[in-house]
Amino acid sequence: MKKILLSILICGVMVLGVVGCGKKEQETNKKTTEDYDKELVQCLESQLGGYLVTETDELIEIPFSEIKSSDKEKIAYYKGVYASNHPNNIYVMVFPKKGTYESSVMKDFDKYFYNKFSVYQTYESPLTPTIYIHNQDNDVDFKDIVNQCIVKNDDKDAKSIPNETLNRINNTTKIVIKSSQKELGTVSDKDKLNEILNAITSSKQYGEVCLSDGYAFDFEMYDSDNKLIDTIYVWGDGNRLIPKDTKGCYYSISNETDLRKIIEEETEYIFYGILDYRDNDNQKEQLIYKDDKNSYYLKSDDNNEIAIKFMLNNQIMTLKYALENKYISAEQVAKEYPDILIKK
Repeated sequence: MKKILLSILICGVMVLGVVGCGKKEQETNKKTTEDYDKELVQCLESQLGGYLVTETDELIEIPFSEIKSSDKEKIAYYKGVYASNHPNNIYVMVFPKKGTYESSVMKDFDKYFYNKFSVYQTYESPLTPTIYIHNQDNDVDFKDIVNQCIVKNDDKDAKSIPNETLNRINNTTKIVIKSSQKELGTVSDKDKLNEILNAITSSKQYGEVCLSDGYAFDFEMYDSDNKLIDTIYVWGDGNRLIPKDTKGCYYSISNETDLRKIIEEETEYIFYGILDYRDNDNQKEQLIYKDDKNSYYLKSDDNNEIAIKFMLNNQIMTLKYALENKYISAEQVAKEYPDILIKK
């Protein structure tokens, strides 16, 4: 059974987009009689295809049977293609009937990619099919694609953060970032502070319907006298926030700033998740990494079955590859996932 172990609670809805070629957000949330939005997937196909081809390429279909030999009746939409002259440039999109993803169905799509590539990208959202893609640079900007293909609701009824709050936090000279009461780092650079304040100022509240997930970070705002003037609660997707004493639903950043990027730049925090594709964890331990101090083991017969996903760029790779290539430290993973990466 596929397990996804996230270091924080991640919301699948990344952005409220700008005008593009898809339908409105409220419409894409509704299932059509065919379980998916044709206009949306056509836009996604066009956008993703641009990341695969050059002027000399054509897109060649990947038969469903090349990935899975069964369960086609459980899939409402499938699309797989590769570039004719660059066969490692591939994308696959899949959406299940009734919008319900079964791990036993999706595992073969995961396996198809992790057996082919050391690094690839994925994107999951309740508004779109699940996307798998690999190209030479693994540089797909999913946020931009979603913005192009999903049009947000009219802003005329959106609410801004109260002016009283904005005027108060404009005096911020330092921000202390915390998670679960643990201090992660401090932001004092003027340009970076302005970037955060501009993101907060741009935020809009779209009605009173909220996802039920809670915030993940506290941005404590201090003035020049080192006085705490406000706290902004920030969600794990880096896109939603709400001032501590403001009532109602969260606000969504509308100027495209991703506060996760700032958190990674200003602290040692890394947004990642461990993906466990094992059918069971009763396999024998095997050494996958060693440094000057410790050895690190996985309980897995196949190293490909333990992967890591970096949330900011949506890149997936085996944990072994990530450790060997210094994407993340073994010490950090072993501390946060001791049942996965065993330190000795």
